[in-house]
Amino acid sequence: MTATLEPDAAVAEAVEQAVADATQFRTSVALFATGIAVVTMNDGEGGVHGITVNSFTSISLDPPTVMISLKPGRAHQLISEGGVYGVSVLSEGQQGHSRYFTGKRDSELIPEFVTGERVPTLAGSLARFECEVVNTVPVNDHTLFLARVVRCESQTGSPLMFFASAYHEPTIFAP
Repeated sequence: MTATLEPDAAVAEAVEQAVADATQFRTSVALFATGIAVVTMNDGEGGVHGITVNSFTSISLDPPTVMISLKPGRAHQLISEGGVYGVSVLSEGQQGHSRYFTGKRDSELIPEFVTGERVPTLAGSLARFECEVVNTVPVNDHTLFLARVVRCESQTGSPLMFFASAYHEPTIFAP
């Protein structure tokens, strides 16, 4: 009887440790300040689909290459099928846009888009990128979409930041 309980106790302890580790990991990684971006793509029905991310990374300057990380879902499917996506780096005044594309549409916000060569991006963003997927890499429960930047533009302003699971606007110090 003791032999039967020991494996169960060991499994329970392992599960408890895994949950604690996952919670601690989430808490720890939230302390890495990031910008916020909205990834957009054509929805296949003449409209635009978008998703808020903070996993946007510059990979290479030559050729210009970026990466996003997505879990399976509608955006993942549309990018996998279409092979293109847009990235809009949000400015400090676009907190509503971030919420809108997480599905929290608690306002009357109607996003305005800039029509690019192949994919729309958000008007008023600090930077906009049009990207063509060159490689995908599955990693655990996400897929990394590496893409060549085919067009980009930017404007001056302050970014919308995410730190400790909350939005922040940076304080800019003059030199």
